[in-house]
Amino acid sequence: MSNWLDYELHVLASSPSEINQIAERLKQPSTRLSQSVAEKFSQPASEIANGLKDLIQFSATRNLGHLDVTVSKARSFSLSFKDKFHGIVDAHVFEVSEVFPAAVFLLTYYDTQFSYSGKMVIRGGEVIQQILDGKQPAQGVPFCLPDIFAPFQAEYYGELKCGSLWQEWREKMAAAIGKMKDQHPHTLPTS
Repeated sequence: MSNWLDYELHVLASSPSEINQIAERLKQPSTRLSQSVAEKFSQPASEIANGLKDLIQFSATRNLGHLDVTVSKARSFSLSFKDKFHGIVDAHVFEVSEVFPAAVFLLTYYDTQFSYSGKMVIRGGEVIQQILDGKQPAQGVPFCLPDIFAPFQAEYYGELKCGSLWQEWREKMAAAIGKMKDQHPHTLPTS
């Protein structure tokens, strides 16, 4: 049995031109990816081309920040697909990120049937931070998935160096959790 995965991808680019190029590239498999998938399935690249293109059709869902496309540098995309293809889709996202190394890709993924989700921060084709919420007590409800995107978004909109706020964010998150534990040391009553 194969489950559906939902990907929500926020891309923080350096210019309106770059985000438009990324949007187009997210819909086009590279020759390298096409050849890799063709080899994996022992098929000619021409035979898998249309199916591969259909698989990776990320839909732009909204502009982030500035809503006018002529000035917006950030955009949100989504994609749903069968989990057996996640390696192909991930390879595609990493390739696009590698082609646009200055852009920051913020990927949230969900599998509501197996009750897990996660977040990845990708830059230059590499995961620079990630977190997994793999033991959700209720199906399809993120339970313990901190917003690791917050420092990267603050850096982007504040025009700071990527990664410069990570340590400060971690320390403040740890302090906030410690404070929460101190304020509510006892378990809450259950009904």
